[in-house]
Amino acid sequence: VKEIFSLFDMIVTPIQTALLALTAMICVVSGVSILVSIYNSMSERRHEIAVMRALGAGRGTVMSIILLESICLALGGGMLGWVGAHVLNGLASPLIQERTGVAVGFFDFAPKVDVLDLLRLGSSPAWMQVSSEVLLIPALIFLAVLCGFFPAMSAYRTDVASSLGD
Repeated sequence: VKEIFSLFDMIVTPIQTALLALTAMICVVSGVSILVSIYNSMSERRHEIAVMRALGAGRGTVMSIILLESICLALGGGMLGWVGAHVLNGLASPLIQERTGVAVGFFDFAPKVDVLDLLRLGSSPAWMQVSSEVLLIPALIFLAVLCGFFPAMSAYRTDVASSLGD
């Protein structure tokens, strides 16, 4: 049994590491595409931003709108990805079960994570242990704020007079 576990560890660990690296790269590319998308739309929406500012919206309000747009894009994409992954998981379940003997379905989630242990604050009770997929939500929000910051600063710095004149 030890040999099986060591072989399993030898084979699965590098593959798991490669998949995690691929996931990280996909997240970075997605973040950059959100940044580019919002930044390009900023140049097209300069007049709209100037009108909002002329009607009394403060710089902070405009910046908040852009950041909220970024967060909505990231969460929407994350939800679509999550649902798509679970649908594919459910569709592939018969094949996976046939080849490995392990049954997986749409509602099979990633293993639970001890949140306090993750933060090095001790062990948490069972009700505080959440699926590791739940941890994607704050990660997505952080990535969205990070990628939406530059377009939001561009909107923050928009000169009302010159943008209304165009």
